[in-house]
Amino acid sequence: MNRAHYLLQELGTQLRNLPQGATYPGRILIVDEEGEQYGKPLTAILPACRVIIEANPEAAKWHFLSSPTDLVILNHSPGISCLELLPVFKSLRPSIPVIVVTSCGSEELAVQVFRRGAIDYFRKPFEINALELTVRAALEFQRKRKERKAPQPLSGIQRALRYIDAKFNGTLSLDQVAREASMSVSCFERHLKKQTGMTFTGFVNALRVAKAKEMLKKEDCSMLHIALTCGFGTQSNFNRVFSKLAGVAPGGYRKTALSDSRKL
Repeated sequence: MNRAHYLLQELGTQLRNLPQGATYPGRILIVDEEGEQYGKPLTAILPACRVIIEANPEAAKWHFLSSPTDLVILNHSPGISCLELLPVFKSLRPSIPVIVVTSCGSEELAVQVFRRGAIDYFRKPFEINALELTVRAALEFQRKRKERKAPQPLSGIQRALRYIDAKFNGTLSLDQVAREASMSVSCFERHLKKQTGMTFTGFVNALRVAKAKEMLKKEDCSMLHIALTCGFGTQSNFNRVFSKLAGVAPGGYRKTALSDSRKL
């Protein structure tokens, strides 16, 4: 185990013994299709924090770019390699700590993730209390960093992403979004592709699917209502785009999500 792991655990233990209100109320992004298994217990242990769980890597990139994030917990699996996603997160926002979790790890993988900037590495199954300690330590680092650093103005890309987030349920014009970024269309598309790995259309679709997933977890929302609310225009277009990005039809996703929520 890396020496940094012991130091993080030691700091986390010290922070755990402080009054509950002393925990920094950070935002934790979990990128893992099995994230509910430890995300829910982590939320219960750290109620001051907001935990966002996203299985889709492209939607996770959107959350990371467009919303305040203090910590990322990134899963490594045969289907989704953390060695591809970790450098993306670290290049976009180097100051955000990343913890890697995996059920198919190795000593070589551990070496690679630390070289790419991860602060800790856990093999599944792991004890939630061990992860909690590292999370507490990482959030304390973020608190101290923010106390030292004056607020920075939003970049052009960040302004554009905020605009997309506010207007995702309507018609989005590439020209208007580029103007929000104070860039030409070609310049904006180039920067967006470089920072997210996605085209404008792909990015907007990933955002809309992420929003639709949250609505599908509620039984009282009809498919047509979700399609229109999330900006898909028609239910058939919603079904097509959602199935392509999520790998399952909206109805199937809802059935699984509702079944999982009843088990908790």
